[in-house]
Amino acid sequence: MSQSNAAAIAPQSSFGLRVQIENVSRNYGAVAAVADVSIDVAAGEFVSLLGPSGSGKTTLLMMLAGFEHPDAGTIRVGDRDVTNLAPNKRDIAMVFQRYALFPHMSVAENIAFPLVMRKVGRADRERRVMQALETVKLSGYGDRKPSELSGGQQQRVALARAIVFDPPVILMDEPLGALDKKLRQHMQFELKQLQQRLGATVIYVTHDQEEALTMSDRVAVMSQGRLMQLGSPRELYDRPNDAFVADFLGEMNFLPGTVRESDAQGCIVDVAGGIAHAGLPVRGGRPAPGDRVRVAVRPEAITVVPSGSADAANDARRGSVSGVLSQLVFNGATIVLLIERPDGSVIQACMNPQHEQPGLTVGQPVTASWSRDAAAIFAGDA
Repeated sequence: MSQSNAAAIAPQSSFGLRVQIENVSRNYGAVAAVADVSIDVAAGEFVSLLGPSGSGKTTLLMMLAGFEHPDAGTIRVGDRDVTNLAPNKRDIAMVFQRYALFPHMSVAENIAFPLVMRKVGRADRERRVMQALETVKLSGYGDRKPSELSGGQQQRVALARAIVFDPPVILMDEPLGALDKKLRQHMQFELKQLQQRLGATVIYVTHDQEEALTMSDRVAVMSQGRLMQLGSPRELYDRPNDAFVADFLGEMNFLPGTVRESDAQGCIVDVAGGIAHAGLPVRGGRPAPGDRVRVAVRPEAITVVPSGSADAANDARRGSVSGVLSQLVFNGATIVLLIERPDGSVIQACMNPQHEQPGLTVGQPVTASWSRDAAAIFAGDA
């Protein structure tokens, strides 16, 4: 089925509603599962809650769904305060990680269940179920049982059940977590396309950084119950305002050192095996000479050349460190280089195989360098 045909038969959403999370907190005894979190999600926006286990993202989603209640704060959907409403009064759909399909019901009966609960007439139910099956590309599967479907097909049934009553807001709790990597990547694009066609507001919980960056309009990074940063995927990746965010999203090298010079444009930092030029940190103001800091550089921003070469001499005028190339690994899309520095620490660089530098061999001295704009500085050593 073509995308244009899918759009033609998709349920006609009344478009998403704005979701406002205002100073929401939830405590379990002395543990703050969610601590004073505020997020404003625009109507029709796809926002992911991203963080490690125990960061509070699922607790926050359960409060949005109404299965948990905040100890403080307000939750609004559209123009309604839903903070204390029961889940069935919120007009919100939920897709769980394990799909939560009824094993004794057929696919069609599973999808129709929300309509039965809303007392929708039989003819209208059947029409909507057919539309939902078409939308998730499962036409002809209505009479099967969930046990007769693959994991990806069961996930589609769970999605169809979520969209069949035309909800303005859909909550998803790691719905792709049980799928293998290739199918998960395929479903990421399908989910995003479906959300765009429906116009629904989606709030999506995941611990998978790549998944959040691929699918989201904005990402809310959480740690220990707190919102660390909220922004577009590119903004979070390129301009993290916190060392946790920088480290959690993708690969990041942290080089501890001492500030030698500091001006309005950035800093020069003495690090083991070299000198680091970097832009100023987003938080904390300008470091002073003598301050201990960490220089953060993405592996893809690093150029590696044999030490003593003309390129190395030129690169030395940028941020650079010396070391020994300890590993060179081809993994398909990139070549990963591990460089052992004089202090025993290792930094990682990566390059496109088509742009591989000639003459690089394991065991040789190399120079790794980067531009000032490619690095950021965060306070402290830890």
